[in-house]
Amino acid sequence: MLWKILAIIAIFAGILGYGYWHGSTHGTIYVPFYISGNTDKENKTTPNAQLKILDSKGVVLANGMSDDHFNFFHLIHPKVGDCRESENAAKVSKEGREAWQECFEQKSTWITRWIQDVRYAEVQYGNCLFQNIPITVSGSNSDWYFWWVPHPHIGGIPYTNYFFTIDIDKQDCNENNV
Repeated sequence: MLWKILAIIAIFAGILGYGYWHGSTHGTIYVPFYISGNTDKENKTTPNAQLKILDSKGVVLANGMSDDHFNFFHLIHPKVGDCRESENAAKVSKEGREAWQECFEQKSTWITRWIQDVRYAEVQYGNCLFQNIPITVSGSNSDWYFWWVPHPHIGGIPYTNYFFTIDIDKQDCNENNV
């Protein structure tokens, strides 16, 4: 009887351990982008802005580009890109869904390898280069222990959700470095 109880405890610990491990080694990131000093019309979108995420020594950890319709950056994985093409293909075919899942898997593990080293950002937007923008990364992995719950609004394989905001002032534009 004791070995059955211990086996149940071991299985439950394994289930929770897997959830914690997956949440710690897989992540998503959301990077909104705002420019102070723009008119309301200019704040709607920021197309063609380029992002570099840097560590404390100035080494580039990741690159990104702004979304054409919304104010956030897509980060670009060095091998698989930003997964947008496979995401669009996922809407229409099984092969597209599989390609998107593979791309997302690679990108989600890549993010967790460097995210703790982020210190600064550099943004090029139009003729302006904004350098040494201090970054503070927030992360949440608060629901990892519910991953096994078979409910559409609870559970699912856990990911740590990272977030930081790029907020620059148009007056700080440095056109000499572009």
